[in-house]
Amino acid sequence: MKKAVILALLGAGAFCAPAHAQVTFDMSRVTCADYLAMSPAASRDFSAWMSGWFNQQNGSSTLNVEGYRRNVASVQRWCASNPRQLVMAGLKASVPNARPGQPGPTDIDGSLITCGQFLKASAEKQSLVGSWMSGWFMSTKNLTSLDNRYVERNVRVVGNYCKRNKDQKLMAAIEKNFR
Repeated sequence: MKKAVILALLGAGAFCAPAHAQVTFDMSRVTCADYLAMSPAASRDFSAWMSGWFNQQNGSSTLNVEGYRRNVASVQRWCASNPRQLVMAGLKASVPNARPGQPGPTDIDGSLITCGQFLKASAEKQSLVGSWMSGWFMSTKNLTSLDNRYVERNVRVVGNYCKRNKDQKLMAAIEKNFR
């Protein structure tokens, strides 16, 4: 259960903007209409979280940024035609057609990135990686609920840990510091 609380990790504060009015936010209940109505920042982070979740389900710890962007655009188009459907349903339907793109300079292997590399990345990339990894970790327990109190706590704790342990792998830092 502890691993389930790792969740949204660093940079996920913007991701949880829709959840501030409530303590727990169940990602599996978000409809396409909800998704399309999100602010650009919340939509970006939600998409990254879902991408991480599905990547873990498919045995991958690599975020291919270009493939991710194409797949997000595809899901958004699908959602525009299916506003009452759940985003998870659209993603499950599109997984067989996902195009990961060619391995290259836009690949980020979540199992290899260090705290130092993460901290040196732009705020936009930190948000993307943080949200993606939180979805990835939640998927290890097949959980879709977020509690923003844990998100905020983990953001602080993992960030402080990484500042003191820049050579540590980010995933290991998360595992050591979750509650």
